[in-house]
Amino acid sequence: MAANTSYLVREQPPKALIYLLLVAGLIAITYAIIAQKLIMAAVIICLPIIIVAIGYGLQNPYFVYLLYATYAFFFTTISRYTLKTKLSVGLDILLVYISIALLFVFYLKKTNFKLKNAVNILTISYIAWIAFILFQLTNPHIGSEGITHGIRIMILETFTLYIVASIVSNSPKVLRNGLILIGIFAIIAFLKVMYQKYVGFDTSEKYWLYVQGGARTHIISSGIRYFSYFTDSGTFGTVMAAIAVVYSVIGLNTPNRKLAIFYITIGIMGTIGMFLSGTRGALIVPFASLALYCLICKSIRTFAITVIAGISIFSFLMFTDIGNSNAFIRRARTAFRPTKDASFNVRVQNRKEMALYLKDYPIGIGLQNSIPKLWPKLDLTYEEGTLPPDSFFVDIWIQTGIVGLVLNISIYVIILLGCCYIVMFKVRDKYLKQELAIFTCVVFGILLSGYTGAAPGTPPTNFIIVAMIAFVMNGTNIDKQLCQRNK
Repeated sequence: MAANTSYLVREQPPKALIYLLLVAGLIAITYAIIAQKLIMAAVIICLPIIIVAIGYGLQNPYFVYLLYATYAFFFTTISRYTLKTKLSVGLDILLVYISIALLFVFYLKKTNFKLKNAVNILTISYIAWIAFILFQLTNPHIGSEGITHGIRIMILETFTLYIVASIVSNSPKVLRNGLILIGIFAIIAFLKVMYQKYVGFDTSEKYWLYVQGGARTHIISSGIRYFSYFTDSGTFGTVMAAIAVVYSVIGLNTPNRKLAIFYITIGIMGTIGMFLSGTRGALIVPFASLALYCLICKSIRTFAITVIAGISIFSFLMFTDIGNSNAFIRRARTAFRPTKDASFNVRVQNRKEMALYLKDYPIGIGLQNSIPKLWPKLDLTYEEGTLPPDSFFVDIWIQTGIVGLVLNISIYVIILLGCCYIVMFKVRDKYLKQELAIFTCVVFGILLSGYTGAAPGTPPTNFIIVAMIAFVMNGTNIDKQLCQRNK
């Protein structure tokens, strides 16, 4: 009898097992709903989708890369609506997952991915930063939180992302799909900011503004600084500024009419979003990007149009008061008259205090540490809070000192010079050259915004930087594929 039972089990068709699992799942869902265990019910319902996605991802690392991009854009939104913290661990999980998927397809030898693509200026130059961070771990002022951040984020996570992006960003199809996906994210961001402006903030956003303190920097005398689904208006403004430049330039140079309309529409949305953010630092992105674009595109027509447009916008904001009745134009204009802005003057004073404090700390005060704000009162000095870093590069300066700051900037300069060389001398396809050129220039613009804001070091901006650089690093390979296709 036992033998017959064993025989029957082995001979059961796959459908029978599927039906059995389906029935078991329905019973479990019914029980969870009756018992009011809704989270359990949701997990059971999503389990088949998760299993299929995991199986598919192991065979298609690019799919996991898209999941990573999606999560990088939206995990802070999830945190705001669920009131859960430390959700960035999901990025680590997805990086581990995509690394396993790449190893899996390399093992099966069923892939067009090439491991040698991971060896480029982006990854090699970062090794110098890894060595410096390892040295930083010996800093006597560093705490356990700083050690964890240095190893987990600044070494493992960042370097893994650099390698993964360099391997996956390897074809014209991936480039096109990536532009479409980010374009969809931009549309969602635009629709969300329109809702905030014309309908109002929802319950979770109001909680973040009025309970968690976001209103101090987002509802100010000059107006409301909208933030869409991003962490803050600074990140939102910088991302939308980058999107405005990238999609406008690519849209004007795309032979496919439907894609051109799609890209230009997103470029317009990005421009509107940039101004609605009320982030003055974001203005450096289009100005710096287009300035560098003039130098490397090697087109007199493009150079002339860009220069004329740039001078016109600069003159409008710098030398006129036209449109001052509009809060967004009025706030943007203060970026060109910084000495008349109170917040700018406070930043200048804070940085003077930082420079004085950091004279004795050439390698910084330690990762994840802050400079205490010292207020002299009579003959005593009391600590009252800390000096806010207020920007990406100032934060690096505080944590790693002048040595770390110079090294970090030098690495970015080397990477950008390498990107410029590839665009100008290694890419022949004129449309691809325009795309990779504007990628390089926008990365330059975003990094310059890091002097006034923290966006370059926060998701999704840091992912956008890596993704664009990775495509440029693979520019020669993508160009060869396009040339072979056009023969």
